Amino acid sequence: MKRILLVGAMLLLSGASYAAENYDFPFTDPFKATVFGTPAAYKADLPKDDEINREVLSLDIFPEREVPEVFWYQEEFEYSVVYQEKPAPLVFSIAGTGGKYNGGKMKALEKAFFKAGYNVISITSPTHASFIVAASESQLPGDLANDAEEIYGVMQKTLAHAKDELGDKLQVTDFYLTGYSLGGAHSAFISKLDEEKKVFDFKKVFLVNPPVSLYNSVIILDGYVESVGTAAVKQTIDSIFRRLGENVSHADRVELTPDFIYKMFVAAGVNDAELAQLIGLAFRLSSTDMIFAIDVMQNWGAITYKNHEISKHESISHSFARGAQVGFLTYFEQAMVPIAEEKDPSMDRTQMINRLSLTSLAGYLMSADKISVVTNADDIILASPDLAFLTKTFGDRAKIYPYGGHCGNMDEKVWVEHMLAFFAAEK
Repeated sequence: MKRILLVGAMLLLSGASYAAENYDFPFTDPFKATVFGTPAAYKADLPKDDEINREVLSLDIFPEREVPEVFWYQEEFEYSVVYQEKPAPLVFSIAGTGGKYNGGKMKALEKAFFKAGYNVISITSPTHASFIVAASESQLPGDLANDAEEIYGVMQKTLAHAKDELGDKLQVTDFYLTGYSLGGAHSAFISKLDEEKKVFDFKKVFLVNPPVSLYNSVIILDGYVESVGTAAVKQTIDSIFRRLGENVSHADRVELTPDFIYKMFVAAGVNDAELAQLIGLAFRLSSTDMIFAIDVMQNWGAITYKNHEISKHESISHSFARGAQVGFLTYFEQAMVPIAEEKDPSMDRTQMINRLSLTSLAGYLMSADKISVVTNADDIILASPDLAFLTKTFGDRAKIYPYGGHCGNMDEKVWVEHMLAFFAAEK
């Protein structure tokens, strides 16, 4: 009933483009869509890994920085480049919360853009330990404007580095920008920054399932864990794996494919409440990884031992156990807000929440014809006023699918066609 009311309310709003024509995505349940994504039969036809020109490169952005031994594998910043070997536009692609340049969604975007004739540079999220350790000046992710400035600098450095490494294989005519989830919000702030700096002068910017208010989205995602407690989540995970194990042991054939795993989840009777806890757990693990990296690099001693150099052979399980009790919301309240108030005494908590929102860019987003947003009416990270904000702000530049959860439909055929058509259009 909630979903029906949501779609009905959506249809009453004017201006935005509500995509239903030929849209062929099988999950009308937002939790299933978010967890399982697009099944193979519904995906766009994309090149295989060995059918695109792709290089993984690494760059020492802070050669003077002493990287703690525990991060010995992240001394340099890794990114990927997809190239056409002829003059072509380049898309910068920004990962979502805790995402790396080589995640599944990032590689699918690379393939779609390569097939359409674009070069691509894929950038890890500033919330990932790799970015915090090797690419961040502040090592305090989460403030979208500050994140955007740091990503903007990394984009320039990686482009220069890639050109040096690839020579004539990477020839860039124009620049485009996209990002999914938190990377979508980052893309909006980067586009605004580029209007002032004019380094890239982006032709088009495509925001994929961005949070409107990062604070509201964090409350939703942390709430999936906080509402039941970490002990209950552990019991749920144990129960799911026990039931999955029983069904896998009785399967005629075991295949490690997304479709097989989905069938096993259905057979195990995993319900929406359990899927919500899985989503909350995934978000909690991402924030734990982020907070661990911040704590070590800042020597705060919050979840690690202060003034203690962690060796690469030392167990860090106790630190992660403490970190798992700390959500992103705690990081916001106990770190981001006090630090912001110390830097600027006129800043308060309410102003800080507003800074972490697309509403702070409403005027710019409303007038910037080169920016489009795509999301789903049932996106689980959107609070009740967020969909109305997107439709009012972007008008016919908002494409809202009736269902698809959070980024669950990014591989679907019509979805990919729409993204490429927006980039290819003159306006």
